[in-house]
Amino acid sequence: MSITEKIKTNLAYGKELVESGIEGASEARKTVLAAEDKTDLVHVAVQESWQSATIGAMAGALVGVLSDEQKPTRGVIFGVLLGAAVGYASSFAWKTRPLTSAMAHGAGKRITRVRDQHWLSEHPINYG
Repeated sequence: MSITEKIKTNLAYGKELVESGIEGASEARKTVLAAEDKTDLVHVAVQESWQSATIGAMAGALVGVLSDEQKPTRGVIFGVLLGAAVGYASSFAWKTRPLTSAMAHGAGKRITRVRDQHWLSEHPINYG
């Protein structure tokens, strides 16, 4: 097998792994969001994450004032933006962790299945 053929097969295998991971995550997302108690999980997380964003913005403004002595306005603006983004993202990630966990688990199961099939095609087992 030449180098170009090996590269092509490795790229095809990598593409198959990525596609199977995306399919597994998508199926898990649909399953979790179809459950009765999780139907509005993302909607609630979006609404409730603004509180953390506000706290992060206030903390960022305080840090911006204290850290930038020459131009405190620039430090405040940067601190507010960064603090709000970090606060919102961390709160959203925490509130949607059941969904994220299920998606990661689903992707992992699909990728493992594809890896096992690839290994068996490369290393056939002959019984008897």
